[in-house]
Amino acid sequence: MIYGKGISGKAAVRAVRACGGKAKLRADADGTFVLKDGKLYDACVVSPGIKPSHAVYGYCKANNIPVIGEVDIGFAIAKERGLTVIGVTGTNGKTTTTQLIADLVGGAACGNIGYPISTAALKTDKSVLVCELSSFQLYNASVHPHIAIITNVASDHVDWHGSIEEYFNCKLRIAENLTADDFLILGDVPVKALDRLNTDARIINCSACDAPDGACVRDGFFCFSGERVCPTDYLRLQGEHNIKNALCAIAAAKCMGVDNRKILSALSSATPAPHRVEFVGKALGKYWIDDSKGTNVAACKAAIEQTHGSLCLIVGGRSKATDFSELFDGLDKRVAEVIAMGEAAQDVRDSAVKLMPELKITLVNGLSDAVRAAARSNAETVLLSPACASFDEFKNYAKRGEKFKAEVKALAFKPTGKGARE
Repeated sequence: MIYGKGISGKAAVRAVRACGGKAKLRADADGTFVLKDGKLYDACVVSPGIKPSHAVYGYCKANNIPVIGEVDIGFAIAKERGLTVIGVTGTNGKTTTTQLIADLVGGAACGNIGYPISTAALKTDKSVLVCELSSFQLYNASVHPHIAIITNVASDHVDWHGSIEEYFNCKLRIAENLTADDFLILGDVPVKALDRLNTDARIINCSACDAPDGACVRDGFFCFSGERVCPTDYLRLQGEHNIKNALCAIAAAKCMGVDNRKILSALSSATPAPHRVEFVGKALGKYWIDDSKGTNVAACKAAIEQTHGSLCLIVGGRSKATDFSELFDGLDKRVAEVIAMGEAAQDVRDSAVKLMPELKITLVNGLSDAVRAAARSNAETVLLSPACASFDEFKNYAKRGEKFKAEVKALAFKPTGKGARE
């Protein structure tokens, strides 16, 4: 049984059938769990967006049906085909690091980026799969990549997992089956998140400061195991967080035996992921930046660091049990105004008033109202970096980002009193 009719659910059905198995696709009826056929199944693939509290889990437990994820099917097919698998997880930087590694090693990027692992494992003509894995995907999965990367871990998705400890535990599941022949690459992972880490893998640490036995930056060069790889100036992606992403990618590439010339070429041609600190354009005398992919506080702060001049920050959406005091504690003084939107607007305002009572806060219902309010600000730059999920108003962060771009474009071509367009 495949439960959930999203991208991963449909991919799992196709993969099972392509491998000669039988699969039945199920989903909630009008938001209610319904299973009328009375059949028992060998296993149930539960889509990653379905919370652990959902009735399908109780049904499977009562009927002794093992619950797995679409990623398990993908990994099984990859093993059958003899593909090398690299797994990437973390709170932020997963997509950038996944794509960087794919470029560095000549692999196929798949997983949480929107290309199901089971589909990629069946169809790719490449010998390496580079899989982005979310905490939702890892909740059900039992995976064994040859190289596992944890880019960083910060508070996120507490509403889904129930606690920050359980969120950390899901991230660590990427390493639970690693052996002495495998590699575990660690970026900014706090010690408390590693309390339950138990692995036989060779651990490689990445640090923007120094990591003599791992990947680091030293004297303007990316280095690995004490040797220079290439100058940091060759990295096309901007920001300190992308330096850290590149270190994780370089470490993975060196574990695969990639030579420095190929690494230099890939870093110099890298481009940002859509909706990740993406410059939209100039309208009404302001620069507009789309960071809809910034769905947690850590990502929002990283985006702020990459902006210039005074800032109008648009945040909000559906909270993930987020503590917004983490955003306003030490917030960059260049932020002149915050526009809080959606379901989380009041929580954002409450945290801001408590920690930064002098900061101008504007509450709006949704994104369109937020853009219009931002257009009236005196800031030089408007940054959409919501620190929240999009599900109160949009299907996903990409839809939110596209709507933001459309709204900004409408502002840019709004007729003035003399018929001119700005």
